[in-house]
Amino acid sequence: MKKALTVVLAGIITTQAFGEHHLKLKPLPNKPPIPADNPMTKEKIELGKFLYFDPRLSGDGSTSCATCHSPEDAWGKNQILSPAYPGNEHFRHSPTILNSAYNSLQFWDGRAKSLEEQAKKPIVSPFEMNLHYDLMIERLKAIAMYREMFKKAFPDEQNPITLENAVKAIASFERTIVCNDSPFDKYLRGDKNALTKKEKLGLKLFTGKAGCIQCHNGANLTDNKFHITGVPKSKAEDRTLARITRNFVLKQAGFKNPDSIDRDLGRYFLTKDPKDKGSFKTPTLRNVALTPPYMHNGAFKTLKEVIEFYNKGGGNVPNKDKALKPLNLTEKEKKALIAFLKALTCENVPYVEEPELPDYDK
Repeated sequence: MKKALTVVLAGIITTQAFGEHHLKLKPLPNKPPIPADNPMTKEKIELGKFLYFDPRLSGDGSTSCATCHSPEDAWGKNQILSPAYPGNEHFRHSPTILNSAYNSLQFWDGRAKSLEEQAKKPIVSPFEMNLHYDLMIERLKAIAMYREMFKKAFPDEQNPITLENAVKAIASFERTIVCNDSPFDKYLRGDKNALTKKEKLGLKLFTGKAGCIQCHNGANLTDNKFHITGVPKSKAEDRTLARITRNFVLKQAGFKNPDSIDRDLGRYFLTKDPKDKGSFKTPTLRNVALTPPYMHNGAFKTLKEVIEFYNKGGGNVPNKDKALKPLNLTEKEKKALIAFLKALTCENVPYVEEPELPDYDK
């Protein structure tokens, strides 16, 4: 195995391996990128906050964005599979939206390129929020407070209550759900006492022997790419309602015989490229200690289970990522790696109280 050299320069940790590209860890910028067509304003953010928590954006008025991405659960959901529209069951785990504003792709399969696009998809999904866009607009128009809030958020438009403006507002709110004050951030910014001796050993393993940095790199600790790791099925995936949902998604994607596929194959459902079978987007590791269970299907309950999985070299699938090899970590090294992962937790994770939602017009 080629030796790797870890260099710390001006707040950047670079692992250099002969013949390989440089992989970097660096502090998260104070502000995420903001699209030119959706500038941030306090009025838009406030409107987005109300819409994010409003269950009237679902068919039966039971499900909001916060149902699956709750501030109580570090903006994810601490259960194996994501909540679903009543009478349904999801087949994937809810990822956190905390710091998702820094991602270049959204969802486990990367089907959305922006927070705006991400916010739009669950509303109309029959197993998530199950609301026709036109009906949503009519509901919003029938609420005086929303009429006023949309006018303030989009003052240059004659008819501001539109689907595009609603998701722009939600995305603007989500871009405020960020934090970058973890011990690791402080360490990168020059406070060499921010990490304990054990956490520093974990960092050394992360960038070296354990190889985590191969996929979990950059400021948000994700390469925003897709990898096949061979994660085992969780028992929840085989529940009847979860399987029904997966079959529905497959039929919508043009697969003629969904029952022939017995598990979630991730990006393959979009691309239909055999090379993508079982590939999922690399999730951020920031605040990972706050967002169990882990993986696209919630297969692992603890970070210890995740480490054991990678220590064995991942799962047993024929098309597994070639970077995955048995790590032969000692018990001391496993504990140090977990300590480092916990040092990625922000000291001040943003929390937002659910606002008092306005009533329909009398």
